[in-house]
Amino acid sequence: MVLSGMSNMEQMEDNISYMKDFRPLAETELAAVHKVCEIIRPHNMIPCTACRYCTDGCPQKISIPDLFACLNAKKVFHNWNTDYYYNSVHTVKNGKASDCIRCGKCEQVCPQHLHIRELLEDVAAEFE
Repeated sequence: MVLSGMSNMEQMEDNISYMKDFRPLAETELAAVHKVCEIIRPHNMIPCTACRYCTDGCPQKISIPDLFACLNAKKVFHNWNTDYYYNSVHTVKNGKASDCIRCGKCEQVCPQHLHIRELLEDVAAEFE
C-alpha cells in the first residue's frame, strides 16, 4: 500500500503514473519486509507516517509527528539526544505534548487512526 498525500489533480496523476508498470514484491523483497517487521514490532513504536495532517488544525500548534519521532527514537535507540530535540527544537515555537487540550481534531484526520491524545500523554510522561 502506498500512502501519498495529494492536494490537486496534477499530483494525483503524477502518483498514479508510478503504478503504470506495477509489479508486486519478489519473494526475497517480501521476506525482507517481514524481517524488518519482526525487528520493529517488539519496540511498540508509534506507527506515525509523519503526514502532518494532524498539525494543521491543532489549536496548540503541537508538532505531533516530531514529538512521536522523539519518543520512538528514545525507546528504540535509547537516544538521549531526543531530550534535547524535544525541549530545544520541536517545542520551542510549538506546543509541548502536555499542552494538548484533547479537542480531537488531530484524530479526526489521522489516516493511521492513531489515538493521538493518549499517545501525547505518553510523550509528556517521558519528556516532561
